[in-house]
Amino acid sequence: MTRSMTGYGHSETISEFGHISVEVKSLNSRSVTINVKLPELLSSYEHQIISYAKSRIKRGQINISIELDRSGIASNKQVFIDRELAKDYFNQLESLRNELAFTDPINLNLLVSLPGVINIEETKGDTEQIWLSVYQSLSMAFDQLIQMREAEGQAMMTDILERIDIMQNIIDHINNRLPMVITDYRQRIQKRLNDILCEQVVVDESRLAMEVAIMADRCDISEEIVRLRSHISQMKNSLQNSDDQIGRQLDFILQEINREVNTLSSKADDFQISSDCIQLKFEIEKIREQVQNIE
Repeated sequence: MTRSMTGYGHSETISEFGHISVEVKSLNSRSVTINVKLPELLSSYEHQIISYAKSRIKRGQINISIELDRSGIASNKQVFIDRELAKDYFNQLESLRNELAFTDPINLNLLVSLPGVINIEETKGDTEQIWLSVYQSLSMAFDQLIQMREAEGQAMMTDILERIDIMQNIIDHINNRLPMVITDYRQRIQKRLNDILCEQVVVDESRLAMEVAIMADRCDISEEIVRLRSHISQMKNSLQNSDDQIGRQLDFILQEINREVNTLSSKADDFQISSDCIQLKFEIEKIREQVQNIE
């Protein structure tokens, strides 16, 4: 299914562990980029969140914000004292005091105020239960994000298919115009020769036929038309039948289409075909704008 790379998902859950709010936004990007904003309590789960996001999204910049409000919730926090660190602090301070000949005592209040001596943490079991609730909210937010990306992708596919139909009609018009181009060229040569010779000399028909044949060969665009039709058919088939991420594939096909149109325009010595090529380029650019936002 065709998906847009832009979307938004939001989920809020009230659990026994507090109020959980998850917000997920996605933007255009050439690859997949994950940015995560987490409360400190869940910082150890950042890798799992990134892995989960990559399993749901294959392309785009994904910004994930998770907030956890535990006000009014009974806590299962525990106090941990790093005794070895406290002892090391004491020994270093005692050595410094003797070296500087200070007489101030090293008391317990000083030791427990030093960084890392006392740590207050949630119990492991409590943190895991909070994570499970957050994971459920994260999943719901991603479901909403993907639904929006798919809805927008469907609208984009409809627009692209309509423009593809327009391009096919233009190519048919160019193909039908080609025989007239040869006829017009023959008539222009005939008129020019007649003007130059003032109709006093009979034109060599074999020479005229040769000139027309050379011109017809030089401006033959049948191969370009065949390739254009093939590329457009491939793009249409990808949009309608592919289940994979097709953004890069469509972008490559568009480059090939644009190259064929440039060649066609340079070869065809005809105002009407040149005008049709300009219209083709307009449609190509409009499709490119859409493809840049497809996953």
